[in-house]
Amino acid sequence: MTKILIKRNDKIFLKGLAPLNPARSARSNLTGFTLIELLVVISIIGFLAVSSMVVLNAARKGARDATRVANIASVKRVLAMYLNDSQTGYPSSAGECLRASAGVGQILLTAKVSLVMPVDPLWPTTVPSNVTAGFAVSPSANFCYYYYSNASNTFKISYYLESNSKAGNIGINTTTQ
Repeated sequence: MTKILIKRNDKIFLKGLAPLNPARSARSNLTGFTLIELLVVISIIGFLAVSSMVVLNAARKGARDATRVANIASVKRVLAMYLNDSQTGYPSSAGECLRASAGVGQILLTAKVSLVMPVDPLWPTTVPSNVTAGFAVSPSANFCYYYYSNASNTFKISYYLESNSKAGNIGINTTTQ
């Protein structure tokens, strides 16, 4: 169905319908949105973008924490396999970040009890700022998987979680054997 605009005596008609607003031109009847409508739409889009970023950041923290907990469980299994094969017990360390290139991580890789050495997703080499008796303590924050063992039958691994979860509370967590 085609619509035809007819102009008579400065009045515009749509063929078969009532006259359009004679105070406005034919062009202004066909134009887009007002400034207020555009501002409302832009503000709604901005609000949705900000709220989705907040939700996504919380989800990212939870995902990194889940990775940390899984990595620590994996390291504990690797250390148990090392202890099973070793004559001397757990690898000794005065405290270090677990990594593949040096120290305990390199010992575990060389012993072939692990193919990779898991590291913290954000802070793979950041040492805790305060350590007491092998435990990372407050005000330490944002640090690597910190390994400590001064005896052949025990070890401590401290790690930092960004949010509360079933696996641990926000902040410093330590697992021992």
